[in-house]
Amino acid sequence: MMEKTQISWIQLFLLLSGFHIGSTVLLSPSAGAGRDAWLAMILGGAGGTLLMWSYAVLSMLNPSKTLVEILRDRLGKIAGTILSFLYVWYFIHLASLVFRDFGEFLCTTTYLETPMVVVIGLFAVVLLYTVNSGIEVLGRLSELLVPVIPVAISIISFSLFTINDFTAVLPILENGLMPVLKGAFGAITFPYGETVAFLMLFPHLNRKDKLKKTVVISAVLSTLLGLLVFFRDLFVIGGDLIGRSTFIPHLTSLLIPEFNVEPLLDINLLIGGGIKISVCVYAAAKALCQITGVQDYRGFTRAVLTFAVVLAIWAYDSVLELFAWTQKVYGFYVIPFQVLIPLLLLLLSLIRKGKPQGEVPDKEGNNNAEAVNA
Repeated sequence: MMEKTQISWIQLFLLLSGFHIGSTVLLSPSAGAGRDAWLAMILGGAGGTLLMWSYAVLSMLNPSKTLVEILRDRLGKIAGTILSFLYVWYFIHLASLVFRDFGEFLCTTTYLETPMVVVIGLFAVVLLYTVNSGIEVLGRLSELLVPVIPVAISIISFSLFTINDFTAVLPILENGLMPVLKGAFGAITFPYGETVAFLMLFPHLNRKDKLKKTVVISAVLSTLLGLLVFFRDLFVIGGDLIGRSTFIPHLTSLLIPEFNVEPLLDINLLIGGGIKISVCVYAAAKALCQITGVQDYRGFTRAVLTFAVVLAIWAYDSVLELFAWTQKVYGFYVIPFQVLIPLLLLLLSLIRKGKPQGEVPDKEGNNNAEAVNA
């Protein structure tokens, strides 16, 4: 059963923007390309925008249906249910990765003596209340909090304007094109492809005609904001450190004389990471609700969040192991969830749309006038 809640296109835009920023405010998926990462970000942004647009088209071809309902309708109940469970796993795993990024950063830079499980656990309690409050509340919170992120980024950027080295971008393509292509692939899967979770939220949009426009604008602006952050960091610390540092914006912020901007980074992570985790938890809980036939998704949120927290702590022994896995495995691991299955559903939906309405073939291949359920 679909919740009788709606969000505006502005709220969806801000949720998407906060989701994109999420972990990318600290971790650049294109950092492996070094000083050429800006090229990778442009290519990845173009590919990611196209991928997100395909999600929007898929949702519009299946109005008022979530990802779970589309899977069952297009692939059958059995196959659709199996794939729905796999998506539940992916959403929980994605939430756990953001939890771990959040915990690693805060315990490395700010709360040095605090166990990571305490930091992540307290954050999870706050997010449990947020998710249980409903998607409308999450949308209103995005209106209040997400605009803080570009303001904080602008403050840090202008504070560093006087110590920039604008020649750091040269030479272009020093290491060839391959690192740029790898960086672009990483940018598509993180964060643009991760917005597949919004297929569980798109039906709540009150203006369906605004969906494609909202998705495209959010992707373009997120790309531009990412480029701003990258060029700021590149001009301040140089291409060599860009490719070797872990939390690049944190390193950049330390160079601001007589001005502590670390709280601004913490705020960005709390807002962006909180929205990203909340969306993933909501998507997983809502999917479980529809799979099992339970009316209220809130019955699953506590279990989903607990599982995500445990997975965040248990799955990786160190931050180096986490980053090694995300750089070498994550991009291939998510291809079925982000690309193959959604594009298959899109193709099947387009085929269904092309069939004459009100006619279905009988057993002998002739058409009859039985109504077709869209």
